[in-house]
Amino acid sequence: MHLKNIFKYWTRQLFSPDMVLQDKYASFKSLLGHDKRAHELMAELEEIYYHQIVVDFKVVEDKYNEFSTCVRAIVEDLKTICPTRYLDLMDYYKKFDDYTRFLLSPKKIESNPPFVIPMSEISKNNKIPVGGKAMHLAMARQQTAVPSPEGFVVTANAFNAIIAANALRNHIDTRLAGLDIDSTTALNAVSRELMDLLRNAAIPSEIESAVIETMNAMWPGRTQDVRFALRSSAVSEDSRASFAGQYRTVLHVAWDNMLDAYKQVIASKYSPEAIYYRINFGLTDIETPMAVLCMEMINAKTGGVMYTRDLENPESDHVVIHAIAGFGDLLVSGRATPDIIKVSKKDPSVVSFEIKATSSKASSSAVHDNLESGDVDHSASLSPESAAALMQLGLALESYFKDPQDIEWCIDGEDRLFLLQTRFLRTEDFRAIQPVECHFDDVQDKVIFSGGKAACAGIGAGKVYRIDIQADLDTVPKGAVLVSRNASPSFAKVMKRINAIVTEKGSMAGHLASVAREFGVPALMNAKNALDYLAQGTEVTVHTTEHKVYEGWVQSLMENPCAKRDLVENSAFMQRLKYVIDFISPLRLIDPASEIFKPDGCRSMHDIIRFCHEKAVQEMFHISHRRIRKIRGSKKLKFDIPMLMYVLDVGGGLSGKTRDQASVDIDEINSAPLVAVLKGLNHPKIQWGNVLHFDWAGHDKTVMSGGIISPDSAMFASHATVSRDYANLNLKFGYHFVIVDALFDAQTEVNSILFRFNGGGADLSKRILRAKFLVRILEALDFEVLQKSDLVDAEFTSTDRETAAEKLNMLGRLLGATRLMDMYLKNDEMVDRFVDDFMNEKYHFGKGEF
Repeated sequence: MHLKNIFKYWTRQLFSPDMVLQDKYASFKSLLGHDKRAHELMAELEEIYYHQIVVDFKVVEDKYNEFSTCVRAIVEDLKTICPTRYLDLMDYYKKFDDYTRFLLSPKKIESNPPFVIPMSEISKNNKIPVGGKAMHLAMARQQTAVPSPEGFVVTANAFNAIIAANALRNHIDTRLAGLDIDSTTALNAVSRELMDLLRNAAIPSEIESAVIETMNAMWPGRTQDVRFALRSSAVSEDSRASFAGQYRTVLHVAWDNMLDAYKQVIASKYSPEAIYYRINFGLTDIETPMAVLCMEMINAKTGGVMYTRDLENPESDHVVIHAIAGFGDLLVSGRATPDIIKVSKKDPSVVSFEIKATSSKASSSAVHDNLESGDVDHSASLSPESAAALMQLGLALESYFKDPQDIEWCIDGEDRLFLLQTRFLRTEDFRAIQPVECHFDDVQDKVIFSGGKAACAGIGAGKVYRIDIQADLDTVPKGAVLVSRNASPSFAKVMKRINAIVTEKGSMAGHLASVAREFGVPALMNAKNALDYLAQGTEVTVHTTEHKVYEGWVQSLMENPCAKRDLVENSAFMQRLKYVIDFISPLRLIDPASEIFKPDGCRSMHDIIRFCHEKAVQEMFHISHRRIRKIRGSKKLKFDIPMLMYVLDVGGGLSGKTRDQASVDIDEINSAPLVAVLKGLNHPKIQWGNVLHFDWAGHDKTVMSGGIISPDSAMFASHATVSRDYANLNLKFGYHFVIVDALFDAQTEVNSILFRFNGGGADLSKRILRAKFLVRILEALDFEVLQKSDLVDAEFTSTDRETAAEKLNMLGRLLGATRLMDMYLKNDEMVDRFVDDFMNEKYHFGKGEF
């Protein structure tokens, strides 16, 4: 397939090069749009993780799905732009995507029978999802002599079948993905809506029949006298996430009301409390389907809960029993105050307890130390024999499950003990994942700057270190507050040395913002005019969340818990999200010149995005430089400058009336970037003379080798590939060459300019002097600049189109003013003088020029 595509590309390149350029330009525009959106989505996922924002995991899944689609499109776009290179890049994308989807994907949704299974048939190796509560109870029944009520489970498969039969999944996912769980109003509204969906759902006939058939088989002829307790047994319930009290239990259910009661229980999966709990615990809705445990009601005279550890005194050997007269649901719901009985594990014959409050059966404040002595207040809710039996049950369950247990039990009128539930006992409080709440009303220190956007929340302090040119990064001191005009990803190499970042440009969706969040460095971006207020060496405190910079070291802020955010690493949600972020966010490919900057150097989706963007820009940057002949559709530009130039329109760059013309006038150009450059080249203070500017070096080489060719040949001309918002120029000024690539993109709000200047007719030392001059001017114009010998590369980005157009205008002036400068520059003093002249709009430096 690769060979077929390559052959197709070269065939089109040979016979329809203009169409190839149009395809490349369209793919380049597409790549930039997908690049912007991918960075936005990556920033949103990082924001959730690094700022501990609690959302339903469906939000993460949806954002990742869109993000992955964008990255795939970016790789496809690069394939169109560079069809013969980077052919293995898609394989790396697929590998990272497969890993991430494996982490995100819930278990397969099963909605096939069995829909009902008796408790006696549940085994440890059972693959049918009956939920944690039913599974633990079934295992306990098999391991202890204590009976539990007869019953059956309506499986999680039945719940999934109901969701599918009523086509509820998409609706549920959509509502959960848009939910702000910190808004009580929103949480209640979504809960009511989803619970109503389940209450009103139709139960498929296969499920209804399975329930009725099981009831008839287990309680034949007892349709009138038997009553049932229906309890939730969701998948993941009663695991390390207990969901205690989050779902509904329905008691005293008559035979004919069984299915209605069942729907009340499964609807409680979407109660406000259950939604909030599940989301905070990092579980998805799909991976917590609801099974329902249906048990025969026991006419209890006493009920309660037993902990096999004393939470108030964990070092003791006590089993703690909470007991009330009647049904234990009054206790667990908080509607009754229990007797609290503590039984020693070491000596079961010695039972001690306290009745701390009024029980529902008797009132006592006495402390009884030896119940077997007979000196017992028998108005207490639990007999010594029953307490000892409960303690033995607790020990057996703790031994089997190898964890402390939280056990629900009851005793009937015949003093028979029944086990109702057992689950893992949390010996430390579960703390929901909540963003840190911090207040700063009492900060009285002087604010010296206010504005910008928080790309990474937090507080950092130190001395201002301003980055004016790339070389300044080499001397950034430890503990500095880095302040710069541009938000360059190259700052990554000093992240471990700095305490905060303030940049006049940039956004939370940029490379630097991602890196800042990764390193936990507070970052304030798009802080316009910050450089006017933050002087070199000034000690400041940056509070990015409040968008403020304070004078000096503000101790009250630095001691605040928000100064360093705790990422709650033990949270299941955050641990799961961390694995996803690790495949998405880390940026390894920072330096395009590095030997690892290639497809097999990618270690994350971020690396793939970075690689594709860099290679696409490079390809478009050099697109006209590789041209060796005039392409069909190119039109000769007629203007006053003595330069041979051809223009190829790939989308609205020229007036429509030029379609059948061989040449175009300057006023027939619609390309905003090209218009801006030509405006600078045509500046009235630029003196051009009469010498035609073309590729003198190429012409000389051809003639010297015996060839006969006209200087007017398109082979030696300058070329421009343009659209309405794009221009790629390869300009040939005698013996030096210039590439300008500019895009004004309304969709991504990114206006970018790339510039390269190389060569000249003078010796190398003079060419280097001209390069120094160019660097000085370009840095004054806010370009990021890199110089190697006489080669100058520069880049400028802005969200403001007019600013970018003005930079191109100045670039045009710079090119006109420096075209022969290498011929008469002699020393650094001349460079200094010419820089001052240029900045004062004097563009004619040499004397006796052509």
